[in-house]
Amino acid sequence: MAAVEEEVRPLPEDLLAIARRSEEGRGRLTVYLGYAAGVGKTYTMLEDALQRRGEGVDIVIGYVETHGRPETGALAARLEAVPPATIDYQGLTLREMNLDAVLERRPEVALVDELAHTNAPGSRHVKRYEDVEELLHAGISVYTTVNIQHVESQSDAVAQITGVRVLETVPDTFLSGADEIRLVDVTPEELRLRLRAGKVYVRDMAEAAIGRFFSTGNLLALRQLALRYVATATDRQMVGHMRARAIPGPWPAAERLLVGIRPGPTAGQLVRAGYRLAVRLDADWVVLTVDLESERALTLRERAWLTAALETGRRLGGRIVRLRGEDVADEILRYARRNNVTMIMLGKPRGVDSLFSPVYRVLRRSRGIDIVLYEPKEDVVRIPILRQVPHLLSWDYAASLVLIAAAWGASILLQGIAQPELLLVLQLLPVVVTALFFRRGAALLAAVVSILAFDLIFVKPYYSLTVDDWGYFAAFAGYVVIALVVSRLASRLRRLLPQMRESEAEVEAVAGLSRDLARAATREEAFDTLARHMQGFGPGSSAVLAPGPAGLHVLAGDPGYPLDAKERSIARWSYENGEAAGRGTDNLPSGTGHYIPVRVHRLTFGVMAFVFADPEEVLTPENKEIFQTMALLAALTLERMN
Repeated sequence: MAAVEEEVRPLPEDLLAIARRSEEGRGRLTVYLGYAAGVGKTYTMLEDALQRRGEGVDIVIGYVETHGRPETGALAARLEAVPPATIDYQGLTLREMNLDAVLERRPEVALVDELAHTNAPGSRHVKRYEDVEELLHAGISVYTTVNIQHVESQSDAVAQITGVRVLETVPDTFLSGADEIRLVDVTPEELRLRLRAGKVYVRDMAEAAIGRFFSTGNLLALRQLALRYVATATDRQMVGHMRARAIPGPWPAAERLLVGIRPGPTAGQLVRAGYRLAVRLDADWVVLTVDLESERALTLRERAWLTAALETGRRLGGRIVRLRGEDVADEILRYARRNNVTMIMLGKPRGVDSLFSPVYRVLRRSRGIDIVLYEPKEDVVRIPILRQVPHLLSWDYAASLVLIAAAWGASILLQGIAQPELLLVLQLLPVVVTALFFRRGAALLAAVVSILAFDLIFVKPYYSLTVDDWGYFAAFAGYVVIALVVSRLASRLRRLLPQMRESEAEVEAVAGLSRDLARAATREEAFDTLARHMQGFGPGSSAVLAPGPAGLHVLAGDPGYPLDAKERSIARWSYENGEAAGRGTDNLPSGTGHYIPVRVHRLTFGVMAFVFADPEEVLTPENKEIFQTMALLAALTLERMN
């Protein structure tokens, strides 16, 4: 009998992604990618635009930078252009794309050059790619240009190749949503000829550029990066096409990557390297950091390194996990085993840190898990040696020695009055107290020092470390066992309590909100429930804003929420565009408040508004994810009530 072929159907999530994209009515994004300035990205984009206009497509220039190149300027002059906006900044007049004018003109396609550009201060968005995102949301298709050195995941490799750290980058998550990436390519020899001819820079600048950034070796390496990036993007599109149409093929087993970071100058590089590896493996990935209970307080610089790295991970689509414990290796391995992690990426220890790094403990104990060690691709800021070397006599060790001295002094005073057994119990007290409240090392130190002190003074032969009575020897061994057992239990309790508090807060914010929203019978009750759960994240004010005849107003929450004209305009932008805005975001970041739209599909019901007394402390990547989840839960409830 012939074998019956199994019916193969598309995965529901792949079909849902296609349906959502068509439902949203987004514009199409076409990216012209090059490996260096002068390869012809803008020129090619303008040529394609003229061809599309000849086919009857309504296409205008939102912003194009010709850099004084006559051939490019001649093409641009043949297309309709929206006049740019001018912004006065510190005595300078800066030109930027007039986003509102382009939205009002509403063409089918807008040309927006230099995707990675940073907008002038006071602009609606920090980055130009966010302007492009707003155009796409409005249903306007966009042609744009970018060089490979401005792709965020490639910035470390580019810095290693050229020796130049590019500060203006575009997140890979934005580029991964492009409908088409077109590689604009010329040979390095042809590009160098263009430079010498003054077609890229003026002649004096061209000669200097050829000798530095545009050396043949640099151009070859950058060209290879661009080719590999386009190949990877094409492969992702092909896989998505096959999955959506249920085309059979060998699908790899699911991988899960954990990127462990510590506060340091290479943390951001490690996160970007983890993203590149996750893309190649088609793997889920998580960025994890461990806050040590015994660790010295982070400096402002270290905190900035860590916060920036976590924010990079969140922006690149990774899950952010922040744990608290006594041992970094223990926490990494515990999380990895509980969450089926198949690969761990860690930074290669450097300098004095090599002697104390937990990386080696992870290597020894990570049975069944692949380990990847990342080596920074450029010189980094040196961490002071005193910050690398652990303090051998920290406050908990000092406190344990003080407790031992106190017990020792009390034993001397009671010698001849109390029984030796009582004195032995008295020596046990600092061991137990140290084990309960301090680290395991301090508990072991307390046990050993207490044993030696008691043996030296109170056990015959006096003032000698020899032991004649084996009963005392057994008691001394028991000291060490008690110290280890109590210390382990206490450390687990100290580790679990903060995690339980954090979990309780997250459960209350998400599961508690979901439960209470299910009981809401009216829209007013749903908004009141959301506003109640928004409280408690930190000192400040919170409210739910909803549209009314006079614009957005406080519907629930703090009636005294500071909603002046500026904050109202930021909240209105968040409401209209369906994106987070204000403090802690790249959309209108000059505001005081942090705004998250209550939105599902294409329906926006209101805006969650927060003003925190200490926004840097509260607006962490973890809390931002919680805010987004709360907004989605509320939006789903309100959609059900419609």
